Amino acid sequence: MASATAAALAVGHALPALAAVPGGRSIFRTTRRVGDRGGAPGRVGLTFDDGPETDAVDGFLEALRELDVVATFFVVGEQVRRSPDAARRIVEAGHEIACHGYRHLNHLRLTPPATIRDLRAARDTITGETGAEIRHFRPPYGVFNAASWVTAARLGWERVLWARWGRDWEEDATPELIRRRVMSGLRDGDIILLHDAEAYSSSGSWRRTLGALEPIVSELRGRGFEPGPLGLVSPNGHPLRTTNGAGPSANGGRLAGGGGHEAKGTPR
Repeated sequence: MASATAAALAVGHALPALAAVPGGRSIFRTTRRVGDRGGAPGRVGLTFDDGPETDAVDGFLEALRELDVVATFFVVGEQVRRSPDAARRIVEAGHEIACHGYRHLNHLRLTPPATIRDLRAARDTITGETGAEIRHFRPPYGVFNAASWVTAARLGWERVLWARWGRDWEEDATPELIRRRVMSGLRDGDIILLHDAEAYSSSGSWRRTLGALEPIVSELRGRGFEPGPLGLVSPNGHPLRTTNGAGPSANGGRLAGGGGHEAKGTPR
């Protein structure tokens, strides 16, 4: 009886991980496309995971400024703790901050209490250092457990995965390969996943992603799509806001609507 109970609890704990696979998406629904929740036609979501890292952030912010693009950055709490100034620069540049957990760990490796502590620590660190209101959550590797599934909802966070990615953490990725992976099969409203850090990835990966950014944006616009953050087209329709009232229009960027990696070659 005890073994059966433990097995049932383990299965229940892992069930929301099915959100990452086709067969489970209809049961555990996440946001993968901004078009699925009322986003305006011609908009796609541009999102970055795993940062901030001091060596990388300024390059991405400068490139996005030159491209006149606002994006959503899913930051990791421990990375924010290491580089709080980098996190604040993202917000000051008018971009949206979202949560990627406190530690970059697969949630199937965490107990329910450890998961709850992780998300609360992430919230407190990210909001405390940046003043940003968190409205979106993407778990590391795109893998939920029951605790992160429920806790995200209780914290008022929209659960977000992705529709297109560049697999830019892989050692063999190049800017051109990243561009092709993102753009192949891309549809109106898709959420694009890229990475702006290398702490959990192959060395130098963020530089390859940065090299792909301008070609991706240029091709998006050539196809009639405008990249942007998730916040502008959230279900409640509210514009991006930080706790001090600042909004993304401060840098003059476009406001347009806008999915981790256990080992090399696996989804991030």
